[in-house]
Amino acid sequence: MSAEAPAILSNFIANAAAAAADGAGLLAVTTPHTGEVIAQVPLSTAADVDAAVAAARAAFGGWSGRTLKARASLLLRLHTVLQAHADELAELVVREHGKTKAEALGDVGKGLETLEYAIGLPLAAQGHVEEVSGGVQCRDERAALGVVGGIVPFNFPFMVPFWSIPIALGMGNTYVLKPSEKVPLTMTRV
Repeated sequence: MSAEAPAILSNFIANAAAAAADGAGLLAVTTPHTGEVIAQVPLSTAADVDAAVAAARAAFGGWSGRTLKARASLLLRLHTVLQAHADELAELVVREHGKTKAEALGDVGKGLETLEYAIGLPLAAQGHVEEVSGGVQCRDERAALGVVGGIVPFNFPFMVPFWSIPIALGMGNTYVLKPSEKVPLTMTRV
């Protein structure tokens, strides 16, 4: 009986799996439980990052052009899907990080809490205008900035990326994520 070869992960660029640039190399992802290699992650190059940022820039106009309410509606759909797969995501955290199942469910749950906050951005980020003196107004306005990048550590494979992804997306930004090479399976699944 032969063991199945570990999956070779891909980058995800422009809504599709994308192989790393030629010669990028691979790094073994191991489970802390046994030391077994459970996947291989590409050692992406500057060209890969440039491609991801270019794709995010290209998507920015269409994404930021949606209303805050429309973006929140899509985040609500994302929440529904992630909640339905919370147990599966927690199992990935257990496998790649070594957390207990209870800790992994907490990791996923706390990340989902930030997503829930982002769903409420149409109320939280309305901005306002204040008349501070005769004919003088102060404005509090929220606007998308562009491409946001996140380079996250290994300690909370779901929660830490979700500290910024939902809020950045909810506010109309696009996002390029570089998960830890030690725990890439959870965000690959997301």
